[in-house]
Amino acid sequence: MLTPFGKSLRKLRLDRGLLLKDMADLLDVSPSFLSAVEAGRKAIPARIIDEIGHGYSLNSAEIDDLRRAALASTKEMTIRFNGSSTDADREAAALLARTFENGVSDDFLAGLKDLLDRKR
Repeated sequence: MLTPFGKSLRKLRLDRGLLLKDMADLLDVSPSFLSAVEAGRKAIPARIIDEIGHGYSLNSAEIDDLRRAALASTKEMTIRFNGSSTDADREAAALLARTFENGVSDDFLAGLKDLLDRKR
């Protein structure tokens, strides 16, 4: 089954009359790897969205759509801490990760997003 990112890539290819191999060649990956990315069996390489955007002359809205689809397809994320991060920062990130492993309600997400938006 295709991920949201895979659906976006497939639509982009079909709209432009391209084969999976054509896009794989542009990205310098194998067609089987690209197929696995689309299906969610492989992680989405960080560079792929920028390379697709540049290679197919996508506008900023199209690139943003790809980024959103990639986020919707991501199963794991990495949090990088800066040099001034504390143990409390790490503990909070770990707690948040464990919370998401167990699933969260829409109300919890709305409250968390509101809190984080106010922090910015």
